[in-house]
Amino acid sequence: MKVLHFISGGDTGGAKTHVLTLLDELRKQNIDVSLLCIMEGIFTEEARAIGIEVNVILQQKRWDFSVMEKIKTFINNSGCDVVHCHGARANYISLFIMNSVKVPMLTTLHSDYKLDFKDNIKKQLIFTPINSFALRKFRHILTVTEAFKKMLIERGFKEERLRVIYNGIRFDEDVKTYTEEEFFKRIKLIKQQDKIYVGIAARLFAVKGVDVFLKAAAVICKKREDINFIVLGDGDMRAECENIIRENNMGNRVHMAGQITDPVLMNSYYTYIDVNTLTSHSESFPYALLEGARCKCATVATAVGGIPEMIRNEKDGLLAKSGDVADIARCIDILCSDPEKRKQYGESFYNRAKESFSASAMAKKHKQIYEEVIKIGK
Repeated sequence: MKVLHFISGGDTGGAKTHVLTLLDELRKQNIDVSLLCIMEGIFTEEARAIGIEVNVILQQKRWDFSVMEKIKTFINNSGCDVVHCHGARANYISLFIMNSVKVPMLTTLHSDYKLDFKDNIKKQLIFTPINSFALRKFRHILTVTEAFKKMLIERGFKEERLRVIYNGIRFDEDVKTYTEEEFFKRIKLIKQQDKIYVGIAARLFAVKGVDVFLKAAAVICKKREDINFIVLGDGDMRAECENIIRENNMGNRVHMAGQITDPVLMNSYYTYIDVNTLTSHSESFPYALLEGARCKCATVATAVGGIPEMIRNEKDGLLAKSGDVADIARCIDILCSDPEKRKQYGESFYNRAKESFSASAMAKKHKQIYEEVIKIGK
């Protein structure tokens, strides 16, 4: 079986982790995998680094339709049995070529498509309707949570076209980390031994709610001196986040570490912080939490998207209401006050993720679906 994965190539965060993990695991299932991208970036660099074949047909701008014929020709000459799309750009290009492509195409919904361009009004007005229309043309859509499947059905998508496959993460290899001293040195922070460290790893975009996290931090800082905060990530809301820190006099309590691309450094983050948080307004099945689970890190997250399917409240971690600063602060405060509970939740989340959300299980289910899609044909 030969599967071509079509994605923009400029992806970061969870989508990047998902696709690269999936392709690497599919190779272990004796599937011939390759990538088709329309731009170069960290994604394509990391794919090549792990030995994935990467084909790039450059699209300079979203409205550069000259690539359509090139992409169609490439797919038809590639010898692939199925094309698996990821993301809005791949979806809308597929809209124009799927009737001319010889093999079946499917797509994975990694996020709520109505929120993908929330931080850019112009893009939201133009590309959200296009992606919505394109999604409805696929005969097969994979969703990474039951919540997303339910959302699509409520929006008029046919249930028989939808399949749920949870994101998966590797548990069959040792997690590589730096020493604690080296980790703090690399993020340019001097660790204070008497402090508890609460972190968030997320792009600084509105949907991720990092501003809410910082406002919860401000609540905690007013009542406790023993907790410091780390923010990993960058994006359009950086200036707003810095303003929140400045207005609440948290400059010596909150450290903005910027975007981290080193996977060993990320593993170190999840290993050496005390509480991992994610305060998003919308989520799919976030790797920022699965990676924390693999390192047995205690977790506070908002109960949105597939997160309640991943974390059982008060068993694997604590779930808070989206956008509720007081509730998020309360949950963080609880875990920072109880080291035994942090250990208990971290162990429970690790065991649950290892049993139910492994990369090998994700790949096996994809292989099964590919076989069914190929058998059905176009």
